[in-house]
Amino acid sequence: MKKQTIIAAAIALATLGASADNETMYLVKGNRAVAKYSVDAVDYITFNLPDDVLDENLWLSVDKVGKNTVTYTVNTAGNDVAYAHNLISYYDANYVAMDFFGDMLENLDEESALQCIQYALSSNAFVGIGTHTYTQTDFEQYDQYSEASRFSVVPGSKYYLCAWEVNPVTTEPLSTFVYQELTTEEPAEVNLNLDVAFAGFNSYGVVFNFTGSNNIAYVRTCWGMYDSMQAYADYYGMDFLMGTFGQSWSMDFLAGTGDLEPGIENATWPVYDQGEYVMYVRAYDFDGNMQEKTIIYNYISSEDTEVPVITIYSKEKSEGHVKINFEISPSNVEEAYVRMLSENTVDDRLNMGYTYPEITMGGDATDITHSINTTGEYTFESNEVEEQWNSILIYAKLKEGGNTTLRINFYPDNDTQWSIFAPQHVPATRKKAKPTSIRRAGSPVIRRAGK
Repeated sequence: MKKQTIIAAAIALATLGASADNETMYLVKGNRAVAKYSVDAVDYITFNLPDDVLDENLWLSVDKVGKNTVTYTVNTAGNDVAYAHNLISYYDANYVAMDFFGDMLENLDEESALQCIQYALSSNAFVGIGTHTYTQTDFEQYDQYSEASRFSVVPGSKYYLCAWEVNPVTTEPLSTFVYQELTTEEPAEVNLNLDVAFAGFNSYGVVFNFTGSNNIAYVRTCWGMYDSMQAYADYYGMDFLMGTFGQSWSMDFLAGTGDLEPGIENATWPVYDQGEYVMYVRAYDFDGNMQEKTIIYNYISSEDTEVPVITIYSKEKSEGHVKINFEISPSNVEEAYVRMLSENTVDDRLNMGYTYPEITMGGDATDITHSINTTGEYTFESNEVEEQWNSILIYAKLKEGGNTTLRINFYPDNDTQWSIFAPQHVPATRKKAKPTSIRRAGSPVIRRAGK
């Protein structure tokens, strides 16, 4: 049979199927229909695919982009095609790029940038099957059982709309991955009667009162010491700072108390050394408009509260090896720990809101309280140091006083220099913190009390 005869026969079968049912086109082998399609779903059939026709199992359509909402369709070639999908913020993908490749996303080659976007999707995705249209609206709760399960569609931000074909049973990713860039509309500046006022201290840090109109959907905050945040904001810009490190909170949450330690306010942020701290706040309404506020205040620690002093006596490092001998004075500590982690892990934990003491005492930390109480010193040594920048954290707390954490960064070789941070002191009591002038700038660490 000649080729044109085969084509003619296929067209005849398709046409007969369509006219018989008037809605569905069938492809038949023997006495079985092996495939069927709605007549409206196809334009024509062909044995030779034109160059401008894509042969993929899924593709994307952006249906609507607003200030704080995006509607999109994941189209599939069949009703049994499964996929992972989501809107991935540029800042999330760029964070992966900085973490994995040490450079901004836009400076990477195409393959490396694609890997960063894929990784960001793989850790934060929804799963669907068949063609569906989805709408995401900023801070809208998508899981009724989880208060934290909320969409993030921040106005004036760049996103990657992604879909990755997956195995419908195991959800393991397959070869087809598609994405499309989009940018949400810029927010208008509005007056939401936002006010952020210093409210005192609790055992976790400084407390703020957040008030504003009922039209505030949520607030996004960044917090840290003024000097470092100012340098970061000057270099990268406020949008980058808030997009990369900002965290979103409902007004109800900020007005409440923690469930781990009742009575501790949720709107609590940590303070360490005395000096200027800054909080940047962006409040968004339900229409995607925004009001900004910046608060700077001076933290003055108690001058008569004793804190431990950590002194490094000796240190050595080489490939796969590190050894540090140190003293803690006075030695009557209530608790003392030492822990080694990757430098990136420590920074990630800080940006998630954990304090240095919490990081030092967690996971595989070594309790050295007895050694310090007995001899006043300790030698930390490891012969299984990974080939990366690492951090050694040393923490001590006095029975009648404050606590101190010392951070030491190093690379396990003979060439690079040690990096020893200024110790983080937290007095047992704090005297006062006074508000000062309002300015702009940037770099964060926020703590959700009780977590």
